[in-house]
Amino acid sequence: MIACEGDPTDYIYAVVSGVVRSCRTYRDGSRGIVGFHLQGEFFGWSGDLVHSLALEAAAHTLVLFFKRSALLAAAMQDGRMANYLLFATTNELRRMQEHSLLMSRSAECRVTTFLLDLSKRLGKTKYLDLPMSHQDIADHLGLTIETLSRTITKLEKSGLITRGSCRTLVLTNRASLTSHSR
Repeated sequence: MIACEGDPTDYIYAVVSGVVRSCRTYRDGSRGIVGFHLQGEFFGWSGDLVHSLALEAAAHTLVLFFKRSALLAAAMQDGRMANYLLFATTNELRRMQEHSLLMSRSAECRVTTFLLDLSKRLGKTKYLDLPMSHQDIADHLGLTIETLSRTITKLEKSGLITRGSCRTLVLTNRASLTSHSR
């Protein structure tokens, strides 16, 4: 656990290695994952005084903590830092917008879009080592684990991906995956 829902937003974080999920667990035990943060990405931005989501390591993860006030003061003194933080923030906002639009699409569209986006963010064009569990992916995409599994199997039977292992996928036909993602 990096930060709990309701904790003060005194820090902004950066992923050094691993993956972090921003999520909420509901009273009925279900969970919604808003997003994943990967190596080199900042997270924990909020205009509120407390976190509205929990921030959790989804795998073995190393995270840097930056005192929010110190980071913002440094950004005020250095235009390059301010530009980088603005870029990081707008990039995260764009991903959230894309994700909200994705939720009304088919399971196949959600999964293919997720895999293509993840491969791009990880800099992997063909071999994709999933840094999070299938349950995390299902929760993020608003799917059951069974639907996620069936969709991956369907993509595999279609020749769009192959499984190297339970967490390694080979994107064998990227062009066709792209056409399934829209």
